[in-house]
Amino acid sequence: MQKKKKLIILITLCILLVGFYTNCQRESMNLKIMSYNIRHGKGLDNIQDLSRAAEIILLQAPDLCGLQEVDEFCMRSDSVSQTNYLAKRTLMKGTFSKFMDYDKGEYGMSTLYSKPVISTKILKLPNAIYEPRSSIINEIKIAESNSILFVNVHLDWVVGEKGDLSRLKQAEKLVEFINESDLACIIVGDFNCTPKSSTMQYFADKGFVFVDKGEDKLSYQGENSLEIDHLLFRNSEKVQFKKKNLLLIKEPVVSDHRPLIAEFEVVF
Repeated sequence: MQKKKKLIILITLCILLVGFYTNCQRESMNLKIMSYNIRHGKGLDNIQDLSRAAEIILLQAPDLCGLQEVDEFCMRSDSVSQTNYLAKRTLMKGTFSKFMDYDKGEYGMSTLYSKPVISTKILKLPNAIYEPRSSIINEIKIAESNSILFVNVHLDWVVGEKGDLSRLKQAEKLVEFINESDLACIIVGDFNCTPKSSTMQYFADKGFVFVDKGEDKLSYQGENSLEIDHLLFRNSEKVQFKKKNLLLIKEPVVSDHRPLIAEFEVVF
C-alpha cells in the first residue's frame, strides 16, 4: 500500500515537471495590429490627401494593417494605386481586393503587412445589397514553425433588417472558410454593425473574442457616431493572444472613421 502511494506521488511529480518544462519552453512576441477605414483619402474637410493617412499608419508602425474603402486608379483619388502608395510610404507590402469597377478604376480594400506572408486568399463573400464584397485572408508567419490568420473585412453598409441579414450571411461564409484551418485568427475591419448586433453575436458564438474598446469606443465619426470598427480574435492550441493595449485614435479630419490600434503578446 505504501509503495502504491509513493508510485502515485512520483507519477504526479513527473507530470507536473513535464508541464512546467513545456511552459518554460514556450515563446512569445509582440504583435501590433491596425484597422482603418481611410475613405479613399478624402477627409472630413473634403480634401483628397492620402498622405495624411500614410503618416498616421507610419507613425503607428503596425505589423499588420487592414484598410477599408481603398481606391485603385480611380479618378476621384488622382488615378493612383492607393495600395502601392501606402505600402511604399509606410515601408510595408500590400494586397488589394477589388469589390467593383468604379470611376475609371477599382474600389475595394487592402491589407498592409511587414511580417512574412505564407499565403493570401481573396474570399468572395455573398454580395451586399448594393455592392459586392470580399475578404482578404493572409496566413502570416510569426515564428519558424508558427503562423496565424489575419483577416480584413468590410461588411455590408445597408441599415435595417435587410442589412443585418446581409452582414450575417457574409460572416457565416467567412467563418466557414476560417474553420477549414486550425490556426489562431485575428479579424479586423469595418463591420458596419454594433457589438450587440446579430452578426457580432454570431462571431462570439463561434469562439471569437471581441476586444472591448472601453468608454471611448465610437469609431465612426460621420453624421451619427457609431461603434462599427472592430477587432476579434480566436486562439488555437498552439497560439494564444493576450491583449496588452488598445487605442482608438482621436483623429477628427483624415477620415470619417478613427484608426483602431491593438497590441498583443502572442504566446506559442
